[in-house]
Amino acid sequence: MNHFENTSILVPFDFSEDAQNAIETAISIAGDNDNITVLHVVDPSQLYGFDDNGGYELGGGLGTARYSTAQVRSINEQHQYAALEAMQDLFGDSLHQGIQFATIVDDPADGISKYASKHAIELIVIPSHGRTGVRPLVMGSVAEKVVRLAHCPVLVLRD
Repeated sequence: MNHFENTSILVPFDFSEDAQNAIETAISIAGDNDNITVLHVVDPSQLYGFDDNGGYELGGGLGTARYSTAQVRSINEQHQYAALEAMQDLFGDSLHQGIQFATIVDDPADGISKYASKHAIELIVIPSHGRTGVRPLVMGSVAEKVVRLAHCPVLVLRD
């Protein structure tokens, strides 16, 4: 008996090999691909020229770019569409038939957690990219933040 069979599963996807492996893990435990949603979160700090911690490092671009609301909306929509199309192309084979694909624009950990809550997700399957050193202590990883923020169980996959 599979405990997660017929459970709605969310798999955050950043186009990495680890994320692809997370999708395969979700397929193996879901029982039905229709129960799986693959979510790509478009990080707005990356879209607008900030570095990966929101632009607070020297030369990160904080305050150097000004965008109108219409420009921001257009940039967001373009990146969401491109990510959605890329995921559908990447997983267009019969093995991935039935999987749902979604994109949102948000901070990755917050976006994953909010999406899971809003869509009554019952399990999040996320890879741990296994960062080491001082940086994860200061920044924290997306997987660690999702574990803290999620309303449902989180399966963190290690290498």
